[in-house]
Amino acid sequence: MQIAMPRKEKSRSPLEVTIDQLEAKSKEGMEEVLRTGGQWEDIGFHRPLGNFFYGIFISVFNAVIGLIFMALVVSLLYPYPEINGYNGIAGSIYSIVFTVFDTGTAFGIERFIAEWRVKDPKRMVKYVQFYIWYQMFTGLPQVTWLSILIISGVRYSNLSYLTWILLIIIQKQYPSMLGIFHEVLNGLQLYNKGQILGLISGQVFQNATNVIFILLGRWVGFTNPAVGEIMGMAIGATIGGYVDDFFAFIVAAKFFDKAMRSFGYTWRDCFRIEFDKGIVKQCLWFGFQVSVVPMISTATSTGVLFMMINSIPSYPTYRALLGWVSGIVGIIDVGNFSLVPSIAESFMNDKKKLAQFYIANSLRWNGFLMMMFTMALLGALPMVIQVILGLPELKYYVVSFVFFFPVLIHKLILPFIAYPDYILVGILRINFYTFSRVFEEAVYLTENWLWMYVFRIQDVFGIWGIVYILAMDRFLCRNIKMIIMWVYIHKKCFKVKLYFYQMLICPAIAGTPVLLFALLWKPLVFDNMVLLFVPMLGTYAVIPPAIITVLIALLVLPAFVFLPLSGFLGGWDDYGLMTFRKAVKLSGPSKPFVNLIYRAVLFGANHSKLHNKFKIPWEEPMQEIRDLMIMKRDHIAKLYQGGKAVGLTKTL
Repeated sequence: MQIAMPRKEKSRSPLEVTIDQLEAKSKEGMEEVLRTGGQWEDIGFHRPLGNFFYGIFISVFNAVIGLIFMALVVSLLYPYPEINGYNGIAGSIYSIVFTVFDTGTAFGIERFIAEWRVKDPKRMVKYVQFYIWYQMFTGLPQVTWLSILIISGVRYSNLSYLTWILLIIIQKQYPSMLGIFHEVLNGLQLYNKGQILGLISGQVFQNATNVIFILLGRWVGFTNPAVGEIMGMAIGATIGGYVDDFFAFIVAAKFFDKAMRSFGYTWRDCFRIEFDKGIVKQCLWFGFQVSVVPMISTATSTGVLFMMINSIPSYPTYRALLGWVSGIVGIIDVGNFSLVPSIAESFMNDKKKLAQFYIANSLRWNGFLMMMFTMALLGALPMVIQVILGLPELKYYVVSFVFFFPVLIHKLILPFIAYPDYILVGILRINFYTFSRVFEEAVYLTENWLWMYVFRIQDVFGIWGIVYILAMDRFLCRNIKMIIMWVYIHKKCFKVKLYFYQMLICPAIAGTPVLLFALLWKPLVFDNMVLLFVPMLGTYAVIPPAIITVLIALLVLPAFVFLPLSGFLGGWDDYGLMTFRKAVKLSGPSKPFVNLIYRAVLFGANHSKLHNKFKIPWEEPMQEIRDLMIMKRDHIAKLYQGGKAVGLTKTL
């Protein structure tokens, strides 16, 4: 007879006990909300943070797949940089028109969804209705008028080679609302669904349509010299970029149905016309205010685009090369952690301390992760260059690395430049936002006119002048605007405090060993691995070492070096660790890895004498989170009796 022995409970550190108590307190009395809507209904910074972690698995998956198929994809689909260059120019030409017709929906859908999801879910769906019908009706004249203009005018101009690309791109403006449910999911802060949708639409639908239509275009161009191989592939890429949107729309609609099931709505209800004049007026007025800047910005960008086309030789090639490098450096751009929905949800519901808390945490995590990835990227740069040099299919992209450090500098400053924009839009300080952005556009147009037509730096400094114009585009004017906006927010809206130790100082110290390790890795390990694979793979011997290096740089080094050090050096506080742990639970397929790095941070914090010495104050924001959760709980209490929806019909 066997006697079952009681399982010995794992001992927990005092810090873990404190985190348990904090989390229990944050959820006390909110069981009904969480049971009805799941963990993504729990308000707090862990939601946008969980969204970022959810995407880590997808990003690593994309990076590995990209490295494996890099030579194949580039040689088959993009053997010439001009293919993407032509599409980029064509898209830029349309920007001003698209912006004008998007006046009624500019910037609004996510912030209105976030605000009214708490206040009144029924009214929230009416906003979706308006946005869908507005986009469909304004799409019709765009397609008609621009098609006539292209056929009657553009094909006889110096841009005649873009005629078919321009005609195909404009067709995207009908029905023009295929991305609506993806935006709604982000407004609902159901970031896990948004991440899954991004993976499906990006890696599955987009790649499938690209392969089909680009290769078809290549065959047509090869067999028809009047079209040519490059132009045939460019046209094929344009068609593929339109077709995949329909597949993504279907998947997003299914996700929307699941999200709104508890309220009795489906995607079909969003195509009803039951929104009132108040919603139309609010959306159009808000859209007009925030569209003034995009219209002016697009006009100046279009003007600068034509300056560049006229002043910079082989501009499409340089533009494509810049995009290539920006994709590599883009790993450090972790985004704004969906700040607009968070600000709208908090500030517009009279929770100013919570809004400040969101900003502080978003900036703290942005600087923290950006520093970690920058150190790894700088250490990996010599190996990335070796990969490019080692693959014959990438020979046209070798020169692109002249853009690397200017793009890196621009990316490092970009979060601090962009955050004031999101804050002012989220709190509806549109007038000052408009003033600052118009001023920025005036500086932008003036500086480019000086660079290209007065000082002619593209001629005086050659390639380095071109690098500055393209890679540092908007850098000067953005920094001027940033200073103006931050001062206004701090003086007129609410105090903005930056917690530099958690945001920059601690991660910079913790990241130094990562950089040193990466610099030693190449001569001691990477080069020897390449030699090992040469007999089997020849010129492709750099690919397996590159994949191993990416995995170590993105997974191993953070987990065993950077994160434990950040905990040991006092880069965390109790509430920050609780937020981290709650985000782990929302990280989906990334959960095993994210839980590992959380444990690594916890290990360092458990042995730190600096823990809580540099904390971000959280007591008042936590109370305001609770107030918002009570509002959600009250809505659910009205909608449900005995577990069944009441008082709801398919109409709103």
